[in-house]
Amino acid sequence: MRHKPRYPLSISLLHWLLAVALIGNLVIGWLLDDHEELIALHKSIGIAILGLALIRIANRLRMRRRLPPSINVAGSPSYFAEKAVHYLLLVLMLAIPMLGWLKTNAAGHVASCFGVFSLPTLVPKSHELSQLFGELHALTAYGLATLMGLHVLAAVAHWLMNSENVLPRISPLPGRLRPKVSTRN
Repeated sequence: MRHKPRYPLSISLLHWLLAVALIGNLVIGWLLDDHEELIALHKSIGIAILGLALIRIANRLRMRRRLPPSINVAGSPSYFAEKAVHYLLLVLMLAIPMLGWLKTNAAGHVASCFGVFSLPTLVPKSHELSQLFGELHALTAYGLATLMGLHVLAAVAHWLMNSENVLPRISPLPGRLRPKVSTRN
């Protein structure tokens, strides 16, 4: 029995850790209007996401020769959509925390990570900049949520339309969850 190639464990772990952190922080971000006491947690998770995203990019570059090939046909529209969504997800994982950091600084505050350390101040206090960075932060967060939804829908589409369960390729769990090889020709 031949198994489809899997992502290396470090890639899988960072993928799922970031997925949980991103979803959690999106939910917390949407709750902030009614629960301002969550702002320190939201900022701390955002800083952690920025750090994890940088680690993920460095790890992906380090592991690039061990990554399984796309299941989409190279040059096809689905292949280009896959690559575009993955690229944009990475860009937004960096941009959203950066915009939050800038918004925090422009509001006259430091960005603290769980009270353990604070990031340096990048911009001076400015109400106008705080508003701008806040709006961009929120807008890009909605974009991230949309792309994450498309990412999940693509996995479901592969499963329903092509009988390809792609989830085991990125699962950090043992091989018993690997997809069965199709006997179709």
